[in-house]
Amino acid sequence: MLANPCPSLFRRLPVALVLLLVPLAAGCGDDTAPGASHAPTARIMVFSDPHYFASSLGSTGAAFQDYLAQDRKLIAESDALMRTMVGLVETEDPDIVLVSGDLTKDGERLSHDTVASFFLDIESRGRKVFVVPGNHDIQNGGAKSYAGDVATDVPTISAAEFASIYQDAGYEEALARDPGSLSYIAELLPGLWLLAIDSCIYGDTRGSSMTGGRLSEDTRAWIKLQLDEAKRHGARVLAMMHHGLVEHFANQTLLFADFVIADRVAVASLLSEGGVHAVFTGHFHANDITQVVAPGQQAPIFDIETGSTVTYPCPYRIVDVSSDVLSIATRHVSDIPYDLGGAPDFQSYAHDSLRVGLEALIAGLIQAPPYSISADEAATLSPWLGDGLVAHYAGDEIMPADVPIVVQDLLSSGNLVEGLAGTMLQSIYTDLPPPDNDVTLDLSIGM
Repeated sequence: MLANPCPSLFRRLPVALVLLLVPLAAGCGDDTAPGASHAPTARIMVFSDPHYFASSLGSTGAAFQDYLAQDRKLIAESDALMRTMVGLVETEDPDIVLVSGDLTKDGERLSHDTVASFFLDIESRGRKVFVVPGNHDIQNGGAKSYAGDVATDVPTISAAEFASIYQDAGYEEALARDPGSLSYIAELLPGLWLLAIDSCIYGDTRGSSMTGGRLSEDTRAWIKLQLDEAKRHGARVLAMMHHGLVEHFANQTLLFADFVIADRVAVASLLSEGGVHAVFTGHFHANDITQVVAPGQQAPIFDIETGSTVTYPCPYRIVDVSSDVLSIATRHVSDIPYDLGGAPDFQSYAHDSLRVGLEALIAGLIQAPPYSISADEAATLSPWLGDGLVAHYAGDEIMPADVPIVVQDLLSSGNLVEGLAGTMLQSIYTDLPPPDNDVTLDLSIGM
């Protein structure tokens, strides 16, 4: 594994002292002098939203089924999926593993402790793991155990506890940490830094999980300081955060505003001006890559969203970094140690679970206020919308031949809900460039 041992010297030092000492890191190797240019080479494995749920908290019974009825994730299978991902890390042999949030189902302390133990196992084999929190991970009132008809509150964690639990997954390696959030910056290897951004909203006490994300003014100022420091050292910076940086389909912020970070144009400008041209994200559970050119910039910034480990098609990414080029390949979990109940293979099992779950979820949603359509109307619309979302989750979606006719009928119906459904259907089937699953991105274009 490629690594620079020097950041380990900073682990126990105050942030202010670290910033003073960063220039001295040049002494760790001749290629880290301020202003030097680098040609970093590494293999990175990225996965997101594993939503791990400790099996001892209970995954059977009426209460757990009631929870699943409002969800679309393979929560009962999450332990088997996480163990499979750990095995795939060994198979793929990356230098670095990035996990972009929602590490747990709902922030259960026991789930976090178990996930951290998986990451320690990965690191014990000579690889480094870096994480950021997701909106489910901290002070989440949904942290529960399930037994029969009863759901019982279980301990969740604070922001400080998150940093402590995952100290070996980025926080101890940090060159600097934001005092106002769980954001940090770390050196992945000489010439390649990671800006790990905490985009989540949570308080100091247990409460409802906030789906949306934002950055405070103080955190933005901290980010600018770190990017200026990276420029001074001539380092390439990759970023990672839970929330999307840009829309991944037209009208996403109209329909799913909480899945894209607030003030997205300003955040994209901050990162792009600071030399960041690739951000690894998650949250929406879709495998999608979108690009945007921030105002006043020439080079695009790419939002590389990775789908969820517990949502079909259960993807992960292999990113080969060579200087300014990212060669991205998408793989899928093909088998897990779990009873599939007669399904021919895991991908079929995951697809059918998502497709059936989405149709029921969408039908229930559009029958409730403010949409309040009839059960018959919902039964007509929900299969089309369910198919569209499944295609978007998989990436590189292609609009079926019959969808444009359905879209036109919905848009011309004069019915508000049908018009909104037509807009959504057209949007999620219109794949924005570049390709989503397998692509080579040149981060130097336009620079």
